[in-house]
Amino acid sequence: MQLKELIYSSNDDFKISKAIKTSIKEYLEHIKIEGGKDFFVKHTKKMDEFITLIYKYIIKKNFENFAPSFNSIPIALIALGSYGREQLSIYSDIDIMIVYKDIKGYSLKNIIETFITMLWDLGLKIGHRVHEIDDLTKASRGDITIKTAMLESRFITGSKFLWFQTQNVLNKIRHENKKEYILAKFNEMKQRHQKHPISMEPNIKEGFGGIRDSNTLLWINKVIFNYPNNSYLIPKYANEEEYKEYRTSLEFLFKTRVFLHLVAK
Repeated sequence: MQLKELIYSSNDDFKISKAIKTSIKEYLEHIKIEGGKDFFVKHTKKMDEFITLIYKYIIKKNFENFAPSFNSIPIALIALGSYGREQLSIYSDIDIMIVYKDIKGYSLKNIIETFITMLWDLGLKIGHRVHEIDDLTKASRGDITIKTAMLESRFITGSKFLWFQTQNVLNKIRHENKKEYILAKFNEMKQRHQKHPISMEPNIKEGFGGIRDSNTLLWINKVIFNYPNNSYLIPKYANEEEYKEYRTSLEFLFKTRVFLHLVAK
C-alpha cells in the first residue's frame, strides 16, 4: 500500500525506483519455497504485481492528472515463456511482449521506451519484444521460436481491448502450418536428446525427460487443440494414472529447479 501511495504521489524516478527495488529485494530475501508448481504460480503473480505497478507509474507520469483508462491506451503487456506458463523460477528471465496499436493520439513509443528503461534500471532480468499488432503474424513466420513464445502468451496488464484483438491474431497464427510446426518441434526434441542423453548427471531442463519435453507436449497440444494445459488431454489421449505419474515427476523437476536456482543464484 505504501508503494502504491508513493507511485501516485511522486514523479521522482530515482525515489520510485529505489522504493520498488527495495521492495523486490525484501520479497526475494524472505521468499518461502513451498512446492514446485504452487511456488512458480505465486512467484509469477508477485512479478505481475511489480510490473503492473511500474506500468501504472509510467502512465501516471506521462499523463499526470489526465490519464485515460488502461483500456483506452492501446498497449498490452503480455507474459511469454516460463513467465507466460506461470512456471517462473527465482532466477528465470522475465520475458515480456509489448503489443501496441500504432495510432496518432498518444506518444506510445515514448511510453514503451520509458517503461523498458525503468525495468532495466530496477535490475530485473527482463527479456522483451515489442510488436505493433499488425506485425505479429510476420514476426511469427520469421522464427519458430517467436511463434512458440506467442503460443504461451498471457495477459499481464494494459488494454484488454487490445489483448482481445491480439488473441484473435494469435489464434490465426496457431492455425498456420500446423504439421510443419509440429515436425519442427519434434526434431528439436530429438536433437536435445542427442545432446543431453540419459545420464547420472542429467540436464533437468533440456535433457531427456526434462522440463523442455513437458513444454514440447504443451506446444503441440496448443497447436492442435489450444488446450490451456496438458490435463485437458484426459481422458481421450491419456488416462488418470498416466497423467498423475507425469505430474508427480514434473513436480519433482520443478522443486529441484527451484532449489538449484537458490544454490547457484
